[in-house]
Amino acid sequence: MRRDIVWEWLDRPGLEHLALEVGPDAVRASGLVVVQLGPEPLRVAYDVALDGTWRFERARLIVEGRGTSTALAIEHAADGRWTVDGRERPDLADCVDIDIMASPFTNSLPIHRLDLEPGQPRTLQVAYVRLPELSVEAMAQAYTRLDPGDPPTAFRYLSCASGFTADLAVDGDGLVVDYPGIWRRRAG
Repeated sequence: MRRDIVWEWLDRPGLEHLALEVGPDAVRASGLVVVQLGPEPLRVAYDVALDGTWRFERARLIVEGRGTSTALAIEHAADGRWTVDGRERPDLADCVDIDIMASPFTNSLPIHRLDLEPGQPRTLQVAYVRLPELSVEAMAQAYTRLDPGDPPTAFRYLSCASGFTADLAVDGDGLVVDYPGIWRRRAG
């Protein structure tokens, strides 16, 4: 299955295009985000590789802005080791997913994998990629399935550190349709 999706930022100028390919053994996502996070716009290109169960394997990101270009490579080996730009990161050992600050796509990883019952919350550690600096840190997040539908179409996201919550509307493939106040799908 191939999907092309466009999200519009609601709280600042910006768009994202996602090209998603889902196969039985692998999921590949290539995205391009153009957004104004500070005084000048940034261009963020990412490629994310997942296995057929939506488990994170690796990502490559490039951020361009202010006349510079910065790249980042993150990998999660089958034995659980994480590396960032080739260096082992034991502080990420408990992480299971990646969350790219500028993309609603990465919210789909836990939504696909967790198989939650209605009303059931689940807390997990993610490797959070902060932009524009491309820093990576372990962060606790929680997801709660809000509806009994099959497939479910609503989940609550919680950032455990800040207490920020958002009720996400998703489509039948678990991809964000509406992230209130931040993103809304415009195509796909």
